[in-house]
Amino acid sequence: MVHKSGNGTPRGAEDARAAHFHRLLTWAVSLLPTDTRTPASAELNGTALAARARRFDALVRSRKDEAAARAAPAPPQAGPQHVIVALRAADTVLDADAVLAAGPVDWPALAAAHREEPFARTQRRALIARTDCPDEFTAALLTPWDPRVANRLVARRQELPTSAWWPCLHRIGETRPALLRHVLTEANLPEVLRSVRHIDALVPAVNGYDHNNVRAGNAFWMAVGTVLHARLGDDPSKWYAAARRFPVHHGTLEELIRGLGRPATGAERPFPDLRVLLNAPAEVVVAVVAGLGDEELQQAAEDSWRGVRNEPSFRSAVTLQLRAAGVPPRTLFARWAAPYRSSADCLWLYGLDEGLDERLVQAADRDRELRQGLAALRRPLPRSIDLVAELRDCTDAVAAQTVLDGGCGDTTTPWPELVRAHAAEPFPLSVLGTLAARPGFPDVLAQALPSWTRFYWSTHSPAAARATLSATSSAQLSGRVIHRIRESGVLDDESVLAAIRPARAALRHGHELPRDTADYDAWRDVCARLFRAAAERGGPGLWRVLAARLPDHGGSLPELLDAATAEAAEEGRAIG
Repeated sequence: MVHKSGNGTPRGAEDARAAHFHRLLTWAVSLLPTDTRTPASAELNGTALAARARRFDALVRSRKDEAAARAAPAPPQAGPQHVIVALRAADTVLDADAVLAAGPVDWPALAAAHREEPFARTQRRALIARTDCPDEFTAALLTPWDPRVANRLVARRQELPTSAWWPCLHRIGETRPALLRHVLTEANLPEVLRSVRHIDALVPAVNGYDHNNVRAGNAFWMAVGTVLHARLGDDPSKWYAAARRFPVHHGTLEELIRGLGRPATGAERPFPDLRVLLNAPAEVVVAVVAGLGDEELQQAAEDSWRGVRNEPSFRSAVTLQLRAAGVPPRTLFARWAAPYRSSADCLWLYGLDEGLDERLVQAADRDRELRQGLAALRRPLPRSIDLVAELRDCTDAVAAQTVLDGGCGDTTTPWPELVRAHAAEPFPLSVLGTLAARPGFPDVLAQALPSWTRFYWSTHSPAAARATLSATSSAQLSGRVIHRIRESGVLDDESVLAAIRPARAALRHGHELPRDTADYDAWRDVCARLFRAAAERGGPGLWRVLAARLPDHGGSLPELLDAATAEAAEEGRAIG
């Protein structure tokens, strides 16, 4: 039977909601000076809200205790010898994990037992996964090599010692992606490149080990480029040879470099690998790419991204590196970018491919920098135009930007005329979004932006930011939205706090902000000023009123505090 409160809400859900609001107000109390914090906390904890929160917390604790009791292993018998016997008898890794988790682990005794009679694979997998496994014992457990033992290192979830990842270099093709994340870190990459025995086994491992981590893949190829740059300088012929041989070289990197001045004795690709080539000096990149026709360059690209799991991100990186090196634009580059890239990074390729052009224009609806860049490529209209009529004819945001740039310049916008025109006949959404980025964008037009689009324009003007913060439901007004607006600087923190509705969303943002974020202290300070001023005005009773009002208050935090302080002060005068 489900117990319900008087309003029909299940009691558990009501208590969970009360616990949430109590946590928010507890965070607010922590902002007070030390001398007023204790009485405020006592007052808050004496409310009905706090009682429901305690009931919910007690329920959660009891369920956790029950789960822990069911999962608790049997008490171990004393002595390391018993642990060793039980460990050797374990049939599965989970059984071995349970043996080791039952009590303190005597690592010297286990290491001695392993030297006397090596543990089997099951036991080694359990031992090596322990975060407290000593480095020297880790190295012993990895010998002889067993990929199933090595791959269990990922259970540690911490930076691994050299003794752990060094043996993996020689069998890198047998190492699980999750373990490679620990081995192929930026700190380890120079040592990895110096020590790996077979480059042709390393490259496929890098291609597939972390397909969602573009930064990790880029770091690897940048490390390759750094080594080659120091040894090859700006010699295009050596870079060209290195880019053809590196991915298929069955040997060390040093052996590859020493052989670049001689004809290839091993395998090499017919075309250069762009991941190697694009980390060469800019003049080398321009020279080599200039010598390749479109068909050759297309084949080079396909050879380079074959086996790369996140191909779109790789192709994106290729176009950016080509641009950074100063390579002249080609239709081929625009075709590479067209399927997935829509940003100002591709402006240099605009006009070369219809597919890319269409995507850029579509993306410009929400990307101010891209929209302004595309408009700058078009012929501006004269200032004598009928601005309203021209805006009504615009089918996309780039056209609207072009009309506004030509019709009224960068800063002078006839807002009264535009507000009247919109009231008579609403402008298209693309026009409203373009207007949102112009100085002085009025609140009345900001309110006309559909709620589902406001996130995208929230950083374009103060009015758009206020409309987003005040018209988004509490569930949708996530910390991400607030952080995005604060980071843009379009509103200061006091204005952001005054615009957020409901008040609980502002408190939740402060309560959930990680302490190590750069803007944590700033948000805490602006909230503290509000609560300290309210505590001085409201006096005793403020926190009781806040506990009663917060759950259903739809206004901003300053509005909530004004109403609560007035009520608390009035009650205080009546009692006095």
